[in-house]
Amino acid sequence: MTKKEFRDLVNKKIVLLDGATGSNMQKEGMPSGVCPEKWILDHKNILVDLQKAYIKVGTDILYAPTFTASRIKLKEYGLDKETERINRELVKLSKQAVSESNTGDGRKVYIAGDLTMTGRQLRPVGNLEFEELVDVYKEQISYILQEGVDLFAIETMMSLQECRAAVFAVTETCDLPVMVTLTFNENGRTLYGTDPATAVTVLQALGVDAVGANCSTGPEQ
Repeated sequence: MTKKEFRDLVNKKIVLLDGATGSNMQKEGMPSGVCPEKWILDHKNILVDLQKAYIKVGTDILYAPTFTASRIKLKEYGLDKETERINRELVKLSKQAVSESNTGDGRKVYIAGDLTMTGRQLRPVGNLEFEELVDVYKEQISYILQEGVDLFAIETMMSLQECRAAVFAVTETCDLPVMVTLTFNENGRTLYGTDPATAVTVLQALGVDAVGANCSTGPEQ
């Protein structure tokens, strides 16, 4: 998917993303404290069925369940050496859901590689260097690209600096469209103090194709 094709799509219609994944996996029995990506790979049909249900009700962009499959996050579960396998297998599940679905209206369903916060904090708050974080995202992106996605979604972000690192990683690795959504507190700012207008200004300057909000305190706030 080119950036022009993305713009044409969002200018033509209201584009529907998919729905909640983590909470629905919990409803299906995923316990707290486990690695979500490993649990999904151990229960593949649950994820595929959920994504097929989203496609059936109108999803245009399906998120591959690679949400926290960065090397840093997987290391918490002793799975960092399986980063490539896990990311590639997770993308395959979304591709399976698309291939097994019939929209009935000829609608094309796109797949987004999904990235989020790593759980490590950048300097000066933490000890993670910006360049190191970019490399961590690049690694995950490279594995996702091996299986083929149409665009990238960087979501549930609380740090504008981490957004910048993830966007740099995508744009330095490929030329696919990028969507970024941040999470805001009741005071209208991210956990790290960024307001929406500043986030939009910075991310537009980086060439991001869509900016929005997700998770957080909910739509009313």
